[in-house]
Amino acid sequence: MIIRKSLVVVAATLAAVGVASCSSDESSTADSTTTASATTEATTEAAADAPSTDALNATLVTFFDPAVPTADKVAVIVNGEKQAAVLEQFNGVLKGYPLTTEVTAVTPVDADTVKATATITGPHGGAPTDLTFDQVDGKWVISDTAVCTIFSMGRLTCVS
Repeated sequence: MIIRKSLVVVAATLAAVGVASCSSDESSTADSTTTASATTEATTEAAADAPSTDALNATLVTFFDPAVPTADKVAVIVNGEKQAAVLEQFNGVLKGYPLTTEVTAVTPVDADTVKATATITGPHGGAPTDLTFDQVDGKWVISDTAVCTIFSMGRLTCVS
């Protein structure tokens, strides 16, 4: 009999804790819903401001064209001035090993950064590569990280 009373007390206590836990879950759920709504709004806003694949392709065409002067390429990358000497070498590489690219997808990261999937194609085939672009002074330019990734493909060293 004493064991039954103890079990009833334990069961009642567990039930009370369960009910209390459920009620606190409701506020947690409301907070989660509010946070999810805010995140969705921010993502939607970033997506609306994201550049088109055509705009990013135009930037990459400038970057990969060996006939484009270094001064013009400096303008399409973040902190391009510090990469000027490497861009000169890169133009030399591109003259002997032309590359083309096509952006196939753009995914907003935040209001000033997007990730683009681009296929970079050379004489021996192509490969999809993820590149980031940053918005600087209202213009979408290739990020430092993406430029260094591309340079490393050509065995060139990025300036830090």
